[in-house]
Amino acid sequence: MTQRKVRIEDIVATFLDDGSMMVRSVSWGKGARLHPLMMGVLGLCSAPRTRQEVMSVMGMMGGQAFEELSEIGLLVDPEEREAGGEQMFNNFAGVAVHRRMLLDEVRMAAYRDAIAAVVKPGDVVIDAGAGTGALSVYAAKAGASKVYAVEHSEMAAMIPKVAHDSGVGDVIEVVKGNFAKVELPQKARVLITETFGMWGLAEGAAADLAQCAARNLEPDGVLVPGQLDLWMAPLGAMPDKVLTPFARRDDGLDLSSMAEDARHNGAVVKIEPEMLAGPGQKVASLGLTQSSFKATLELDVACEGLALWFDLHLAPGHILSTSPQSPDTHWHQSVVGVSLEAGRHDLVVDMAPDDRRAALLSFGGRPFRLR
Repeated sequence: MTQRKVRIEDIVATFLDDGSMMVRSVSWGKGARLHPLMMGVLGLCSAPRTRQEVMSVMGMMGGQAFEELSEIGLLVDPEEREAGGEQMFNNFAGVAVHRRMLLDEVRMAAYRDAIAAVVKPGDVVIDAGAGTGALSVYAAKAGASKVYAVEHSEMAAMIPKVAHDSGVGDVIEVVKGNFAKVELPQKARVLITETFGMWGLAEGAAADLAQCAARNLEPDGVLVPGQLDLWMAPLGAMPDKVLTPFARRDDGLDLSSMAEDARHNGAVVKIEPEMLAGPGQKVASLGLTQSSFKATLELDVACEGLALWFDLHLAPGHILSTSPQSPDTHWHQSVVGVSLEAGRHDLVVDMAPDDRRAALLSFGGRPFRLR
């Protein structure tokens, strides 16, 4: 049977001076320099195609391009695309990334208390992006009769051991897969997730959570958290660690050509309250399945950067805040090096087209990336 191939997701192209194009998909960890004919094949393969089907439209050269794109990994089996890019999920497979989160006692306590307040005896619960299974254990101990711990990375193999050692091995069922794609054997009343990166938006889970909830959550089901508040405040100066590495050093190394890129890529920094040049402003309140919005930022002072943080409304009376005035979490705060005058500024926020884990903030068309 002739094999069908389909284009991978999140491909972005850059036109080069010689007429070729550089394409990449960060979420899949793939990229290549392509000639225009190959771009035509990629366009044709937005739906699964065989080599023969491509040749019927684009001739022998199209067939050769089909084979080359398959070898590069820009065309894949439909089932592989359906499973999603492994590169993104593999970032969460190691103990090191989870150590940082598990050491965050503010985070752990906030989720534990909120889950205890929301989960009722006998509930069916989904833990979307379960990681180590810690939140699944909390749900089971709160009285859930069944917890589906959905985890796509190799950490899924560890969850049964964690559940057994925590005394709830009979309640937690591990489902290895992308939570956007799974269809569980029963509907859940509660969906829990902790899939939040920089400014709460990085990791790009909103669309996937929407799919998971539509397939697996009861119509009156509860999301934990149910709301995400996004805040901004002006900085009088950028923290040293953000731009200082990209400057001329005393040993003669000069990295100043990278400083502008550094300004446009967000950094995670611990912001002390006295570093703020003005009060924080809540620019958006989003549901858990939202990620794009437009807002207005009003500044009383000029700034050389912005501090960003978020609040998670985990349950009524249970808010986990990452503000500079709150107990510190592993998220700290985020900063972007945008220079703004005092006054009104329009803000557009959306997920990056080339990387499902990155958010783009645009002020007057100037993009700043959070990942």
